[in-house]
Parts: sequence; structure tokens; C-alpha cells
Amino acid sequence: MDIYLVYLHIICAFLSLGLLIVRGGMQLTQKNWRAVKLLKILPHLTDTLLILSGIVMLFQFNFGLESWIMAKIVLLCGYIIFSAKFFSKKQSQNRPHFFFLAFAALIATILIGYFH
Repeated sequence: MDIYLVYLHIICAFLSLGLLIVRGGMQLTQKNWRAVKLLKILPHLTDTLLILSGIVMLFQFNFGLESWIMAKIVLLCGYIIFSAKFFSKKQSQNRPHFFFLAFAALIATILIGYFH
């Protein structure tokens, strides 16, 4: 059972990364990704499952709040903030630096999990 939770977490992490790249690429090339219903729903579902599986693993494996877990939480918050700023409908101009910051934060989060 524990291994399936880990697999779910890993799959959701890479799905989240892939969806960020697809939506970010579409937005950077001025394509309307919001017209694709799946691209509006799936990232929220994937990120929710990613966060929930991480919380369950935190308690199930009894990690505690070690420094690498705190770093992942901070990077995850950065990913959420930068993604929200980049994908905001309200912004009048495309600000690609928020996409690259969100991408870097998510990659760093994945790498910390992989190498720890």
C-alpha cells in the first residue's frame, strides 16, 4: 500500500511538471490554453493529489519536519505563487520570468525529493 502512495506522488509530480510546460508554452506563444477544458481542470486535480499524497506520506512514514521537507514546502509555495502570477488573466502583458521561476521551483522540489 505504501509503495502505491509513493507512485501516486511521483506520477502527480511529473504530471504537474508536464502540464506546467504545456500550459506555459501555450501562453508564451499566445495560444488560448483556457479553451481546452482539460488544461483548466487537470492541473488543479494533479496538484491537489500531489499535495495530499505528500501530506499522507509525511505522517505515514513519520518523517517529521526535517530541513529537506521544509525546503520542499517553501519551494512548493513559490511554485504556486509564481504559477498564479504567470497564468493570471488580469495581467495585461506576458511576464515570462514568473513561468521560469515556477518551473525552477517545481524542478528543485522534484530534485530534492529524488536525491533525498
